[in-house]
Amino acid sequence: MSSMMRFLVAVALVLALAVPSVGQSGVLRMAIGRDEGSLNPYTYQTGYPGWNLMTLIYEPLFTLDADNIPQPWLVRRYSVSPDGRTWTLTLHSNIKWHDGRPLTADDVKFTYEYVRRHAHSRWTPQVRLIESIEASGTTTLIIRLTAQSGAFLTQPLADLPILPRHIWEGVAEPRRFNDSTGSGPYRLAEMRDGQFYRLVANDAYFGGRPKVRELVLPIIRDATVTFTALRAGEIDTTARALSPELVAEFEKAGGLKVVRGAGYASTILQFNLEHPILKDLKLRQAIANAINTRLMVRLLLLGYGVVGSPGYIHPDSPFYNPAVTFTASKSRAVQILNEAGYVDRDRDGIRDTPDGRPLRFNLLTLAGNPIRVRGADLMRTWLRDIGIDARVIAQEDASIIAQVWPDFDVCKGRSFDMAVFGWSAPVMNRTTSLRDLFHSDCRFGTLNIGGYKNAEVDRLGTELAAAVEPAKQKQTLFEMQKAIAAELPVHVLFYLDGIYAYRPDKHSAWVYQKGQGIVNKLSFIDPPKR
Repeated sequence: MSSMMRFLVAVALVLALAVPSVGQSGVLRMAIGRDEGSLNPYTYQTGYPGWNLMTLIYEPLFTLDADNIPQPWLVRRYSVSPDGRTWTLTLHSNIKWHDGRPLTADDVKFTYEYVRRHAHSRWTPQVRLIESIEASGTTTLIIRLTAQSGAFLTQPLADLPILPRHIWEGVAEPRRFNDSTGSGPYRLAEMRDGQFYRLVANDAYFGGRPKVRELVLPIIRDATVTFTALRAGEIDTTARALSPELVAEFEKAGGLKVVRGAGYASTILQFNLEHPILKDLKLRQAIANAINTRLMVRLLLLGYGVVGSPGYIHPDSPFYNPAVTFTASKSRAVQILNEAGYVDRDRDGIRDTPDGRPLRFNLLTLAGNPIRVRGADLMRTWLRDIGIDARVIAQEDASIIAQVWPDFDVCKGRSFDMAVFGWSAPVMNRTTSLRDLFHSDCRFGTLNIGGYKNAEVDRLGTELAAAVEPAKQKQTLFEMQKAIAAELPVHVLFYLDGIYAYRPDKHSAWVYQKGQGIVNKLSFIDPPKR
């Protein structure tokens, strides 16, 4: 029996057992592309949909709404002192962990202190800003910051999920700990490595009844297999964005509905800035000029996307700097290489550095992602045309992560030349995204996988983290985009639109979160009443 057949048999059994409440969908089968660990805060793997699924089980104090504005969730009310340094938060009084014990202010205090001791690239830099945290009674917290911060509400308050102290306080190696007892609207009822997850609605959830009784998440790594299963009715939706060539077909298909919006997930050409040759700005500029990103959007995305900004920020973001632009030119690429002394010295068709090293590089790309594989092939062709040899190597994501972002910790270095990489949409939502991506200190530049170093960008990143007023944040982000575009530590290729297909007869209450998509908490539970 094939793995898909085994999965379908398992789902059939689940369907037979599920009994939804009135107004509640029964079982929703939503395919995901890979394992997401045990779906706790230290084991989930991807920013999307992994983090989103994890927050159905573990919850932050606040949650982003459909426009990415933080809204109170576990918190019933809050206030901030005039100097912006003291936050007083009051929790709902009836929140319980999945094992029935109450979630209290002491759990929140424990979580913030635990994350400080046990590094996590997403949250540890954010909690370092906390000078002290005090629990007063069971529902009140007083958090004092070392300095005011405009980003504190978005991260960590609306991002860091709370852990149960009574389960985690003895855990010394959190990445090896697979408990999944949270407080969210869903419990992890079952998981089988490489096959599926099954989440069941938490009937005791303080915020009310979830919209779907059970979520079955089959793991289907191949995009073609995923969409074939969706078309055949073997699954009800997928967290994977619809392939552009299927949009028209799925829009016409009976029983399916397609929703589309801006996609903040990026696809980038990541350079290793510590590479002895690629650290040369002139070479990176030549490579970027050889890559026709407008044609990539037409050929690969069939127009369902946006050309990448050299400043990283998506044009639909309120922080996008429209003055930062880049237009590729093959003739300009050749001119740059010639002027920099990159010429073909041995007449083998490949240019060499002034000291005789050939411009031959490995280009990693993600196997199982047709757009990235075809994009890498296009870049190989274009680079070959200007005398650069890029050897495309398609690998599974775990192999790429091991070379580009070992243990998800940029402090551990890197071992690659170039990679077709991408950051999920939540990275764009962070006010401090450009600091996280490009600060040279790995304690702050937790996503700086290329090892980029620029003192001015560091200064602006520090300034950005301290900025409180939106106008100041925007001004600083404008300056950072300009500085980054001038040095091209990454070449942003494009942003694929968020296009999702689903069966409305199975679940229709989807909420499209701007820039991100339909897999978010609001699609499965309404905000709690305050």
